[in-house]
Amino acid sequence: MPVRQHQARPPRPRGRATAALVLALLAPLLLLLPTPAQADEEAAETDPLAVSIDQLDTVSLDGRTKGRITMRGKVVNTTDEEWSGVKVYPFIGDTPMTTSEELAEAAKMPADALVGERIVAEGAYATIPDLAPGETYSWSLTVPRKLLHVTQPGVYWFGVHALGTTTPTTADGRARTFLPLVKEPNKRAKAEKVSLVMPLRRSVVYNPDGSVNYLPGWTRDLSAGGRLFRMLETGTEIPSLTWAIDPALIDAVRHLAEGNPPRNLSPTDESGEEPEESGSQSASPSASALLPSPSVGPDTDDEEALDEEALSAQKAATVWLGRLEKALAGHDLLALPYADPDLSALATSDPDLLATAREQTAQALAELGIKATSAVAPPTGFLDRAAVNLLEPGAVNLVSDRMFRGTAPVIADLDGHQMIVTSSGASAGGPGPNDPIDAISVRQRIVAEAALRRGSDKPLVAVIPDGWHPPQTPASFVTPWQNARWIASSTLAEAMTGHKAKSVTVDQLRYPRREMKAEISADRINTANELIGAGELLQRVLTHNDEVASDVISEALTTTSYSARKGDTDSAANALDQISSELSSITVSVPPKVILSSMKGGEFQVTLSNELDEPVTVRLDAITDDSLRVATSEPVQLDANSKASFNLAASMHDTGTHTALIVVTDTKGNPLGAHASVPIRPSQVSGVIWWFVGTGCALLFAAIAVRLTRRIMKAKKARTSGGVE
Repeated sequence: MPVRQHQARPPRPRGRATAALVLALLAPLLLLLPTPAQADEEAAETDPLAVSIDQLDTVSLDGRTKGRITMRGKVVNTTDEEWSGVKVYPFIGDTPMTTSEELAEAAKMPADALVGERIVAEGAYATIPDLAPGETYSWSLTVPRKLLHVTQPGVYWFGVHALGTTTPTTADGRARTFLPLVKEPNKRAKAEKVSLVMPLRRSVVYNPDGSVNYLPGWTRDLSAGGRLFRMLETGTEIPSLTWAIDPALIDAVRHLAEGNPPRNLSPTDESGEEPEESGSQSASPSASALLPSPSVGPDTDDEEALDEEALSAQKAATVWLGRLEKALAGHDLLALPYADPDLSALATSDPDLLATAREQTAQALAELGIKATSAVAPPTGFLDRAAVNLLEPGAVNLVSDRMFRGTAPVIADLDGHQMIVTSSGASAGGPGPNDPIDAISVRQRIVAEAALRRGSDKPLVAVIPDGWHPPQTPASFVTPWQNARWIASSTLAEAMTGHKAKSVTVDQLRYPRREMKAEISADRINTANELIGAGELLQRVLTHNDEVASDVISEALTTTSYSARKGDTDSAANALDQISSELSSITVSVPPKVILSSMKGGEFQVTLSNELDEPVTVRLDAITDDSLRVATSEPVQLDANSKASFNLAASMHDTGTHTALIVVTDTKGNPLGAHASVPIRPSQVSGVIWWFVGTGCALLFAAIAVRLTRRIMKAKKARTSGGVE
């Protein structure tokens, strides 16, 4: 009968010969008894030995007592002292958990809680060489099945404890997971359907100039051994996996593969060629479609122009895109709205922006030749009522069972909007002190939830949590899963076969207050819309570019994503400032003042300047009061870094001085930002001159009339006098 001891961790002196000698003599005697796991009263203290379980060659036990279980992992000395005589012992719980609620409570238990019996039989533990401060050692141990004295179906605690020579009864490090025991595991008719959904998404942040932000993080994730790289490797091996793809991630990686250039303002419509019709889209893309054009590639001279960070990211991105095709092939594909936007926030503040995200996804996947089913899968699993109303008919809508009060259905239907319910427990991962979303923790939590559902005819849909750490060796992770014959890996469609949607009411839905507080703010959504508008304006101004608006939409949508909820900066506002500055670099200059030759009309000269490196097409408009009219210009095309001068016509209704604000606009009359004001008045001297001219003419005509009258009278008088004589 094992002895349970509850004691605080004693001091750990190093280099004391007497204590070491006594403990060395006592250790063999202590190892004769199976010692239980010990509770550590210093719960807040970090274990001096950090232990992990990286491989476990089985996902479950059956009723037999034959065979062996092999575990591998690492132990790290987190102290500034050397450790010697460390041993790693397996342990297993003695009471099975039989409900998901018990699993959830167990996952929250303190790392030092007493959860099972330590197995100290000779040969069942691993011995660790001396560990210097900060040193890591990989351990491996094999446990005979007969030493695991468990026979009842359910889920058991399972893991390892690391003990030093000075603390032979108290764990100095531990790692724990769940291990189910399943009766009759080989009967396929009773296999539990498990559908795995792996979201391919990541936080994407752009710099103000349109380049991707934080290249070291991308290089780390995309390189061999990185999280995104291992996701592809693991996904390739998992049977019947469903990928949930965010096209914003693929676009960002393709941008990196191009060398991470800034936003492209150069001509994009020069060829004038229509894209070739593909006939039909494939379920998985081709490598040629995924890889960007070779204008900037690893083998070109442009490599020399890239800095070290951009070059490293470019190489990692190119390799990753080359492996993406293989990872997606043969699997069902779901297409998330572009950048995985905060659905509930958009449903409240701007539903049209959600429609834009869906359109952007359709466009992006069409360009890549990927055929996927429209879907939503909020990382938290929650949608509010407004977001549910925006769900598309025929789409795959994944929500958490935590969204429902009481027992959640397999498929929920709210006023015609259907939602597939996923397991929150399976997505929550395993217990501490390990990372709950490391590879083994997530796998074992999924199989534990599946084991507890066995026989209920209720399939398990598990969405792999964001931030999940895929295994370093996919085969060691996937093979035990495939060997568990009581699990039937299935697609979502297969898992839902035979299950009808169950109607639910609004009262049955939950949307926690913390979700409302975490939503993307309305101000940030408004800024994203302003950025989209600025991108469309920029495209209308650029004479030969018909793609920059779509690029800016992609950038703006990333600022409304779930991953942006905790963002410290508003990259949309920064990008908006950048584009506004570019648009304002198209300027107009006017004379200091303008004097019209008459109120009826006149002209004055203005000069347009384009400081951009690309040709633009703009127009001039004028803002005046009712007494002044200045005609707008026809569209004017300016070459890159050039100027052009021309005249604007003006007219007035009175003799006062009025100001005209001359504004640079696009061809539709939308202001770009640059403007100039000019005072305009008619010439007052011209009126006096015309008065004098008129008066002079009148006097002249009057004098001519008088003179003619006199001549006529004189001639008449002369004729009269001659007749008298």
